[in-house]
Amino acid sequence: MVSSFPDPVLLTLFCITLPAVLFLARYLVGTRRANQPCACKQLGATSQPGLGNWPSKFVDKFRRQPQPQQREQGPIVGFVNNLYIHPIKSCRAVQVKEAEVLSTGLQYDRQFTFAELQDPEGKANSNPLGLTGWHFVTQRKYGKLANIHVEIWVPDPKSCNYTQDQANVQSAGVLIVRYPDHRGGAGKHSFRTFEIPYSPTEDQIVERGYRLERLTIWNECIDALLMASTTHADPPEWIKDIQAYLGCSKPFALFRVATGHNRKVFRNAPRKEQLGYQSVVGFVDAYPLHILGLSSVADLDHKLTKVDPGFTDSTALRFRANIYFRGPEAYAEDSWKRIRIGQSSYFVACRTTRCELPNTDQWTGRKHVSQPSKLIRSYRDIDAGAGPGMACMGMQMVPAAEHGIIKVGDEVEVLETGSHHYILQ
Repeated sequence: MVSSFPDPVLLTLFCITLPAVLFLARYLVGTRRANQPCACKQLGATSQPGLGNWPSKFVDKFRRQPQPQQREQGPIVGFVNNLYIHPIKSCRAVQVKEAEVLSTGLQYDRQFTFAELQDPEGKANSNPLGLTGWHFVTQRKYGKLANIHVEIWVPDPKSCNYTQDQANVQSAGVLIVRYPDHRGGAGKHSFRTFEIPYSPTEDQIVERGYRLERLTIWNECIDALLMASTTHADPPEWIKDIQAYLGCSKPFALFRVATGHNRKVFRNAPRKEQLGYQSVVGFVDAYPLHILGLSSVADLDHKLTKVDPGFTDSTALRFRANIYFRGPEAYAEDSWKRIRIGQSSYFVACRTTRCELPNTDQWTGRKHVSQPSKLIRSYRDIDAGAGPGMACMGMQMVPAAEHGIIKVGDEVEVLETGSHHYILQ
């Protein structure tokens, strides 16, 4: 006769291990909650495959495209495949499934930047460019910025400790920043973290000692919010850590876009009379949005593997675009002048000129000596306005309205095409 009772040995093991399992589960949940900013939830915590995870063999997938669907307004040529936000300029991107579009671009995009103090001793004649004051820094100089991870945590009304007067709610959330620990013996994969308010209130600015300082972004000098600096009498440990990790020998700082101090966009952008508002940006290089076709990236990757077989991963993230779309043939976006994505329309202002930044691997921070920039210049020197030898890849855009929503899977419809002529700064 078969007993209906559990095996005594198994029952004993279950009774012994159950308390340990429950303790571990409780510990893990408690740890997660301890690391989670109060009254917030993480933005962009998605399992959607990122472009950086794709090998270059994805080329064939995006080089063979379906024919566009014809519509009365214009052809639907493709769909949004990936969306990326870069909260701190030149640091690791955050992938999202949808984002709010503001006059400055995607919400949270490039609202912070690291900077170094040029000519700190006031010896302007010793500086070949005659630069003084705080200047933004990017992967063009410090490739290891790519290894600094950023998490966006936004207020969560469903949180049990959510209240309107909670500090994280008042600051519209927080950023959690993880950076490699450069200290000896810390381990190859060891990281340290710090937390900063996303949009500090006036009271928080005073309490934390933030202040406005002049900051140069390319050839524009603006007032920006200085949040931490190695020049302070008692600087936070993390700003000194990142300075050392990057190998920066000059005074180092973190800035945020200050309320009311965005940079106005002109050059190829539509004018205020046409938009109904003045186009502005925070710390992006030039225009609010950057869009890039995956067929274009696929064509480059196909060429690149022939020139240098060492490139086995997609170069897509090296271009640090906000919007990656799939559908049309390679470089179809070159002739776009106005498009619709989802329910919103956009002016395609100009081509994106490419510097040496795409030579930096976005997963290691290492710079290749010449590629893919050398290859791009060999066949993408296509805009006379950009100057000789300036390659173009992707397009710069301005939202037709100050508010909108964009989602992965949104249709991309071409409303107007035409020629482009880049206007230099």
